[in-house]
Amino acid sequence: MTIADRAAAYSRTFPDRPPLQVVQEGGADVLYGTWLCGNDYRTRSALYGAYPHGYLERVMALFPAGGHVLHAFAGALPPGPYRRLDLVDRVGAPDPLFHCASVYDAATVFADLPLFDLVIADPPYSKDDAEQYGTPSVNRGRATRALAAATRVGGHLVWLDTTWPMFRKAEWRTVGRIALIRSTNHRVRLVSIFERVA
Repeated sequence: MTIADRAAAYSRTFPDRPPLQVVQEGGADVLYGTWLCGNDYRTRSALYGAYPHGYLERVMALFPAGGHVLHAFAGALPPGPYRRLDLVDRVGAPDPLFHCASVYDAATVFADLPLFDLVIADPPYSKDDAEQYGTPSVNRGRATRALAAATRVGGHLVWLDTTWPMFRKAEWRTVGRIALIRSTNHRVRLVSIFERVA
């Protein structure tokens, strides 16, 4: 799918929401937009910092084919048709698709599996957030390098954070920047979308 195809798929799924825009950056298409999630505190998990209500549905509208999906920094995301990776098993139910390991070791953890089509990452945004989870802070550049090694060329990384993470242009190309606003008195986050390059 092209960037324009993804924007169109999003509009078909959410016809009543503002459309995403396709703009040119350096001769390449990049997706821009704003997602207002609203003051809805229902999430898939009670864990501090869980995905905002409706976030995953919006992401998957951009990637309707799904494919081989990894949730990095999975937190307490319930089991589903995807792999989960986190330092701590916060769900507790046996799940062969959960891997208790560091994101930095993704290539080793998944060495016997096909490379991922889509990686969705929601790391701790700050030192204080990491302390809430009982995990170390994340080195964003190291994490994006590690996830590149586990993602197929042409695959994507969707990174939710309060910053645009460091990455290597030899590994990733930015194909989307979407502001995510939850409600008043909440941090505004950035959904950075990257495509794996050769």
